[in-house]
Amino acid sequence: MTDEIHDTEPKGSNTYLILNHQSEFQPECSDWKCYMFGNRPGGYGITYFPVKGQVPNRFVRFMMKVCFDCLWVKEDTP
Repeated sequence: MTDEIHDTEPKGSNTYLILNHQSEFQPECSDWKCYMFGNRPGGYGITYFPVKGQVPNRFVRFMMKVCFDCLWVKEDTP
């Protein structure tokens, strides 16, 4: 019964350490790049690099182009 009561300790410093550790992990990026909201290659806008294996399908990429003026580019890998 006392174990349940002691679970209310503040976890501020522990949470920071866990989040800091997770932020150091950088997953591998895919070959796709998305220039968002009217940005184009060479511009200074927002560029999104999806994680490898989590690239949106063709329909989603098309709808992003139509609705949000996003340009998806697949980079050639030698």
